[in-house]
Amino acid sequence: MDLARPDVEGIVIRTWRTDDQRRAAEGAVNTWRSRPWPADCLTRAVLLGADGQLVLHYEQWSSHQLGYRLVHAEPAEATAPEVLIVSFGVSKVARQRRLVDVMRAHVTPGTYLHASTDGTGVLAWTTRDTWRELDELPWVERLSSQRFHPHAELAHSSAATARSA
Repeated sequence: MDLARPDVEGIVIRTWRTDDQRRAAEGAVNTWRSRPWPADCLTRAVLLGADGQLVLHYEQWSSHQLGYRLVHAEPAEATAPEVLIVSFGVSKVARQRRLVDVMRAHVTPGTYLHASTDGTGVLAWTTRDTWRELDELPWVERLSSQRFHPHAELAHSSAATARSA
């Protein structure tokens, strides 16, 4: 998946816990393949948490969405077999901008920073957590740090193809 697609205006990221991670992931993929997509939904991906219970959906949209927007991309040369999703919370939009600036100084290849559209957080899609010093800042709260493995990805055209097959 190209996380830095230039035509993406909004990103929706959802996670949930389940006792049957693979079944939940396959159910999502089958639903995506069997139903018409909104015209502005470009890609959908599902990842499986390394803990065996988390499932993550990552959707890219060509329209603004309540969720996230990509604010920094540091692509890697190769796709990593595992992704680390690290999220931080802040209380003000100005602090969100400051947090992004601090995080940018410590990104490694394969890191994509997402700012929440409500101004309260920053999420990193990365391979390494290089922000331990943020845990010492009183205006930043580490919300989560979870490892995921890519499971499936569909693009708008591939979903249409799968529906017609």
